[in-house]
Amino acid sequence: MTPWLLQDFDVGDISCQIIEFSVQGYQYVMIFNRTDASRSEELIAKQAEELGVEYRENSYEVKFDLRENFEGDTFFTPPPAHINAASMKELGRIIKELLDFHYRNSNAEAYYCVAETMKLKRFYDRLANLYAQELYFTVNSNLGEEGLGYEITTPSYKS
Repeated sequence: MTPWLLQDFDVGDISCQIIEFSVQGYQYVMIFNRTDASRSEELIAKQAEELGVEYRENSYEVKFDLRENFEGDTFFTPPPAHINAASMKELGRIIKELLDFHYRNSNAEAYYCVAETMKLKRFYDRLANLYAQELYFTVNSNLGEEGLGYEITTPSYKS
């Protein structure tokens, strides 16, 4: 397994954690943001209501993107060249490994994410089908008004 480096950084008044990785020559970042990081109780409640979930104390919003998009504030712009099927499979495997790595280091109860497009939703659905059982995670999908949200609960989840 690749030795991942989990780095802390701030975006405004919000503290996050980031891991960098590459696939097919493209540099990616995966961002973990505690749901209660520098937010008012009202905003936390509003976001939870939008997804139809109850945020847990030790839970994180998680996103991944090309590092170029992240640094240039052009979030979720696809790579300029098509990513082949083998690279998509590798990307999915790395995302699974990063979630597992973060979970083992944070003991998170839950992760939340929202697919930005239907294509990304299909990718997330495929990852959930492939890896949720292996990680002992439970995935609730089709959340939110547009059905693009996910709640991923871990073995640390307290009901």
